Formats: sequence, C-alpha cells, structure tokens
Amino acid sequence: MHISKKSSTFAHLSVRAMKKVTVIMPNYNHAPYLKERMESIFSQDYPEFEIILLDDASTDDSAAILREYAKDPRVKTLIVNESNSGNTFLQWERGLKEATGEYIWIAESDDVAEPAFLSRMVNAIERDKAVLAFCHSQWIDSEGKPIERSRDTRWNRDFLMAGFSFVKQYLLAYNNICNASAVLFRRDAAQQVDMAQVAQFTASGDRLFWIRLALQGRVAFVSEALNRFRQHAQKVSGSAEEKGLNIIQDHEIYRLIAPELSLTGRDKHVICGYHWKATQRPTVSEEGRASAIEAWSAEPEFGRLSFLMYLLQRAKDKC
Repeated sequence: MHISKKSSTFAHLSVRAMKKVTVIMPNYNHAPYLKERMESIFSQDYPEFEIILLDDASTDDSAAILREYAKDPRVKTLIVNESNSGNTFLQWERGLKEATGEYIWIAESDDVAEPAFLSRMVNAIERDKAVLAFCHSQWIDSEGKPIERSRDTRWNRDFLMAGFSFVKQYLLAYNNICNASAVLFRRDAAQQVDMAQVAQFTASGDRLFWIRLALQGRVAFVSEALNRFRQHAQKVSGSAEEKGLNIIQDHEIYRLIAPELSLTGRDKHVICGYHWKATQRPTVSEEGRASAIEAWSAEPEFGRLSFLMYLLQRAKDKC
C-alpha cells in the first residue's frame, strides 16, 4: 500500500495534546560529534520530548560534555557506566527501562537530525497507526560532508506495509533499517521485545529488534532525508564485518525467525543469495569469510544460484 507524502505540523496542538517522545542517546567515545548531535536534538520543532543520556565508560571527554548538557531541563537523566559493557543493546535496554514517552527515538551519538525529524515521524506513525516509522538517511563522512550513494526508486516515495511483509522483503536479507537514528517506534511495542535475547546478538541485535517490532503491526517509511548517518573509522560495525560476525549472527536470526514466517522457496533463495554476496565482500577477512560461509552452508539454498536469484529480485525491486 502506497501513501502520498503529506506535510506535517503540530502548530495547532498544545503541548499537552502531543504525545511524548523519549530520546535515548547511547554514547561511547563520540566526543567530537556530541555537540552537533545534542544541538540537533534540542533544535527539534516537536517540543514534547525527554532525553536519556547514556555513556558506556568512554575513555575520551564524552562524560564531561554530557554532564554539561545534562543541566538542561529537557534531559531526564544521565547514566555513566563505571565499566564498558561492550554491548550497545544493553544500553538500549537500560534506556528503555528509564523511558516514559509513548514513542522512542534511539538517537545514536555520532549522527545528526534535521529539525523536522520528530514532527514528521510522529505524524507518520500516528497517521498510519504504525508500530514503527523510519526515514531516508543521508550518509555523511566524519566531517559532516555528504557521501553520495545510489538510491533505488522504491525509496523515492513514502509507503506503508504490513510488518509481516516488511520483515520478509526488507529485514531478513539486507537490513534496510541500517541506522537506529532514522527510526521512531512505540514504547508499548518495545516492551514486548525480549531485550536479553536481542543483546545476545552484539553485531546484529538491531535487526532482530526491528523484526520483533515490525511483526507487531505496520511499518511506515518517510522518503524525506531527515537523518544524517555518519560514517567514520571508529564505528564498531566495521570490526564486526571484518570478522564476519554480523553475517554469522544474521544466520542465527534467520534460523530463529524463519519458522514464524511463511517463507517460500524463492524467499529463502533471495535471503541466502544476499548473504552469499555478503561473504564475498573485500572488507571481510579470510578467517571471517570462512566462518560465515560455514554458518550459512547449513542452508541448502546458500550459494551462487541463490545469489543470481537475489540479483533478479533486486532488479525487480528497483522498478
């Protein structure tokens, strides 16, 4: 089901009539980006929000910077860990326990939001009665300069999908919600997700989290680039990819979720084909590639034939 893009404004509503958003900002060693990130949160044109700041025992100046921002009355709490947890999803869980808003925004500490992010996303999730909404992201480099990337035409328009269909088409192969900063979701739905299970997947826990949320309702996409997704050398995801860890954990999630879905043979081929392609990336080490191939080889559909079927499906999706 496709829907037309509509402008969103909450100027006619009193703050009391607005639903509160809890902004959870987990941080680890992102001191160079914290000022820009915090200012982009404070500059939102949707005023009804609280902020929960989390620092996972950073070794840079992050904690000192966050303590200054915590003086703002919009910051509900600042939690600084004494030791590093080594798991961002434990930080998500901690933030969710502290949240009181009806909607949740996990604002990663190295990203940036456009001022209209919250107003547009709240409008989408309420208008479409969705369990989560996410927007297009502009990738940026460490200095904030745009990184040009190709964009399939399917992402040029807003759309609304049943979560069941969205999981099969967009989350079991490539994780099309690749950045938490682009997402707004319902807190009551998040309360139904087993965060202990999510935290077991240190590299791919976000994929499982989005799947568990999406299966509870509908997913709305906003084609406007309201989020800026920063790429830099300190990102944890780079290390996970080198080791093949995310590909291995994707397989564990596939085995966990597949029995709950009515996957066709073609569905399985497309999913396995994407992950065969992932094992061939030059960013994956030889050891990581071998481990990832061993994991996915448990699936009879895994291999070059499925990769061709994945390419055919991708060409179809672009139309």
